[in-house]
Amino acid sequence: MRSDQIHRALAHGINRFEVCSLVSKGVRRTHKTGSRFEDSINDVLQYLGVREDDADSIHSAAEIATAKKMRSAA
Repeated sequence: MRSDQIHRALAHGINRFEVCSLVSKGVRRTHKTGSRFEDSINDVLQYLGVREDDADSIHSAAEIATAKKMRSAA
């Protein structure tokens, strides 16, 4: 299901706004004419959910930890 794919992407430390932005960019670059947009979206979400974190990841572990500390309680 798509919601499971979104939650897997969020588990990698990408916030929901970045997920939307990355999916939008990914669909624009990988969509094949004649195929369904839904399938292209699912492919991009699948990639974001299973990708390996490496040194070139979007955010470092320190940035993620700092961002979690700075979240407001409300």
